Amino acid sequence: MAWRTRPEKRGAPQDQFENILGRTSLCRGDLTSDGAYRIDGWVEGSVDSGSAVVIGESGAVRGNVRGTDIVVAGKIMGNVSCSGHLEILASGKIEGDIDARSVRIETGGVFRGVSHMGIEQPAPPSNAVALVGRKEEIPAYHCELSPAS
Repeated sequence: MAWRTRPEKRGAPQDQFENILGRTSLCRGDLTSDGAYRIDGWVEGSVDSGSAVVIGESGAVRGNVRGTDIVVAGKIMGNVSCSGHLEILASGKIEGDIDARSVRIETGGVFRGVSHMGIEQPAPPSNAVALVGRKEEIPAYHCELSPAS
């Protein structure tokens, strides 16, 4: 395969947008749907989707955003939880923590927060210590400091 011959996948995910919020719209409250969202207006509340979420260049969300694949060209002021791929485009900005399987930030894109990436590992079984070996008691040492005379 030659350098840059693979078509670059960027922009909106392939899901059909079931919910569209136009650029002159303002929504106060939480949005919840199994379908994909395209947000070009303002949302003051959380966005919860069982599918893709696209925040257009004129779009802004003041609240948490959850979806499968998320593309941000506008602004999110809140935490982002993504079960698939999160993409922050050059005009995009996220101020909050992100949790995603994979993340791509274009040059110029802004992210301020804490990032958690990858698939969560299951917790070890409660008897993990017994499986590895017996836990031996370590003696504690007691020390007292007295003021110097």
